Amino acid sequence: MNGVTRCRSVSASSRARGSFRRAVKYILRFVLRPPPSVDEKSDLRVLVKSYGTIEKAIMTANGKLEKNAKSDSSIATLDEAMMLTGFGIYNILHMLLSGLILMGVIMQSLVMGYVMPAAQCDLELTLTQRGWLAAIPFLAIILTSYFWGWLADTRGRRFVMLFSMMISAVFSVLASLAPDIISFGLLSFCSSIFMSGPSAVVYTFLGEFTNLRHRDKMVAFGSSFVGIGTVVLPAISWLILPLEFSLPVPFLGIAYRPWRLLIVACTLPFILGTLFLLIAPESPKFLNASGQSEECLVVLRKIYAVNRRLPEDTYPVKTLVSEAHNTKPKDSKGLAAIFASMRDQTAPLFRSPLLPWTCLTCFVQFGIFATTNGFYIWFPTILNSLANHEGAETRICDVLDANQANKASASNGTLIKCDDTMNTATFEMSIYTGLVFCSMYIMVGFLVDFLGKKLILVVLLASTGLCGIAAHHASNQQLAVALFAIFQMCGACIGLTNAVTVELFPTKYRAMAVCLSMMMGRVGSMVGSNLIGLFLTVNCGASFYLFGAIVIVCSLCCLTLPAKKNAPSLEKQKTEVTQHQTHEPV
Repeated sequence: MNGVTRCRSVSASSRARGSFRRAVKYILRFVLRPPPSVDEKSDLRVLVKSYGTIEKAIMTANGKLEKNAKSDSSIATLDEAMMLTGFGIYNILHMLLSGLILMGVIMQSLVMGYVMPAAQCDLELTLTQRGWLAAIPFLAIILTSYFWGWLADTRGRRFVMLFSMMISAVFSVLASLAPDIISFGLLSFCSSIFMSGPSAVVYTFLGEFTNLRHRDKMVAFGSSFVGIGTVVLPAISWLILPLEFSLPVPFLGIAYRPWRLLIVACTLPFILGTLFLLIAPESPKFLNASGQSEECLVVLRKIYAVNRRLPEDTYPVKTLVSEAHNTKPKDSKGLAAIFASMRDQTAPLFRSPLLPWTCLTCFVQFGIFATTNGFYIWFPTILNSLANHEGAETRICDVLDANQANKASASNGTLIKCDDTMNTATFEMSIYTGLVFCSMYIMVGFLVDFLGKKLILVVLLASTGLCGIAAHHASNQQLAVALFAIFQMCGACIGLTNAVTVELFPTKYRAMAVCLSMMMGRVGSMVGSNLIGLFLTVNCGASFYLFGAIVIVCSLCCLTLPAKKNAPSLEKQKTEVTQHQTHEPV
């Protein structure tokens, strides 16, 4: 009996020693490369001392370091490393740089609204031609946003913006020297193609330099530069367009007048942004995603040193944990692979159960962009006509119809001198409108946490649509301009609609859903600017009724949106942001 017991004990001891050897060999194979030449028990003690536990050593080798198991702050994920850099002057300066670039995008997109009334005599522009010229920036963004987003994912955000802004500024300067409408349109289109680059990348570039705790706030403040751009643009136009100079350029057969200088002046944000980008680093998110972890750590140390006012070598993170990314596969080759990837990401949006939300978000963005950008292009023309109107106060469309009648009589043989002067009241009212636009952005940002996105969308879209219809019937000039300005405030709902899109779609398809809805918005801008130009010639009142009704219908569609959702937990946010990123064009 004792012999049997003794045999069983020896067998159990042998099995234990065998299990111990296998465990140590497993650890040596995956953790120690090459394994040190020490005995097995000392190997185990070294591992436990280095990593704390055997499980933690294995997780470290696989790049999956769990937060609850991690006590060594020298090893961290990118989001955790960003949190350790803090928040301070570096993030504010980066937000100002991104805002400057964003302001350049909006000024380049909308400058045609001030150039066309001043250039109509030099280029002999009709209202239809002016509509096409106004649509050029939006057409360029529609055609090239996907390309710039792909290039930013493969070559870097900083590279794309540096390259595209420099080329865009060069083409804008060349467009300012164009002798006729054809060359002017072609050069403006080329400039807009490259202007689309920072438009597609700047939001991503801004968000990736800020930690999760402050990211939404910094992106919101950066977005306010859209409103600032609508104030700066008329202010610069006010300084330049009233100037009276005409410098002959014999070899081009043109006279260099103030409207040409205005085109060059609107490239200044891009020129300054390019100079500042030369000393700015690449996005740490891109560096980490492309396997350049050491370069990423260099950037994080710099952010840490500026924000914390401490030496860079005191930054606690020494190693970044590799993260899984659902980006384009490494073996993708050629355009066919790129288009296949786009197709795989886009097709589910047009199948149940996502199809209704895709149609809703695309239609709402189409209506908002068509109204706010479509009318903004014609806003200086309408204001200038009202400011130059002589006689009793009357409705907006009556003034515009009278101008069209004068031009028609000129084409029938009555000689009427072409008038391309801009009334200073036009710029003043445009600046006031821009200030209201900025205020609306700020108000929406403060109210969204209390009222919810759905209620603000429904109320704001319905009220602005009604103001648009009322602006057509107002005979008092000040009241008509005020209602017309409020009509364009529906543009403050663009960001809210993007936020709703993020909530409606699964994480895997979020980026493509936002990109698709914004692209439909750009289509709306192009369609709206051309339709409004046509209606101002044929039936002015129809433009106010049509687009006012579209905005009201968008408001009714927003009633179908789900109720306000609770904010996701920090851990869920961290997982989603780490695995997925979005490109949000202006």
